[in-house]
Amino acid sequence: MGTTENESAYYLTQDEIRKIITVAGSLRDRAIFKILARTGMRRGELRDLEVRDIDFEKRRLFIRSGKGDKSRTVPVDQDTLQDVRFYLGERKEGKLIQSNKAESISLKQINEICAKAGKVAGVRHPNPAKEDINPHLFRHSFARMMLEKGMRMEEVQKVLGHSSIKTTMDVYGTPGMESVQSSYDRIMEDV
Repeated sequence: MGTTENESAYYLTQDEIRKIITVAGSLRDRAIFKILARTGMRRGELRDLEVRDIDFEKRRLFIRSGKGDKSRTVPVDQDTLQDVRFYLGERKEGKLIQSNKAESISLKQINEICAKAGKVAGVRHPNPAKEDINPHLFRHSFARMMLEKGMRMEEVQKVLGHSSIKTTMDVYGTPGMESVQSSYDRIMEDV
């Protein structure tokens, strides 16, 4: 059996994420993409978010039951919160993201929404062995972007909800292929 490259080595560029957000089929889908891409949240955490878990004033989302049944608070940007406000309208309770039938959205629906938007946007999974965009790819992209923009590893750990810094280091401590390619290209310009 051959070895496989670490899945976290694959992530979307900010331009690709913008393309996906732009083609969102609804305000709900736009909120889904922005929350996933700008908080590093897992799809199950997004599914379980409730309206009461949003602190608009402090710009934070409270995750009641993350992986390992651990809770945490994550920061969120004003632009994403604005879309969430529009999506919610007058609604003040219940699950934040609902299916079209006013029920909690399923993990399968989140997967399908991501895959469809990727196709419409013309954005393929950066792993050549995969085709469709999936929700976890936004998590990897978020972590990579935060580290590249200067967020400390411990801060990324806290936002992602990793119980150990070792997990964050193991998954994101090595540069991704886009970063390696960029450095390589910069060096080769002088050769």
